[in-house]
Amino acid sequence: MKTQELESNAQSVLSLCPVLELRQLKVEREENALCLLGSLSTWYHKQLAQETLRRVCGDQVRIKNLTQVI
Repeated sequence: MKTQELESNAQSVLSLCPVLELRQLKVEREENALCLLGSLSTWYHKQLAQETLRRVCGDQVRIKNLTQVI
């Protein structure tokens, strides 16, 4: 699967997530990686967001979790 397609799929999965905070996150493509951007209230949500993307992407692309816990 192409990185652009993975980006679109990842954003769709996050937008449908039952955790409201994860719906606000953005996914951006960067060469051979997907960057996860936004703010979250807990470290648990940060990890949950990353693992949600990992389910979509598998080992096909690297995930950079650049979210901030505030």
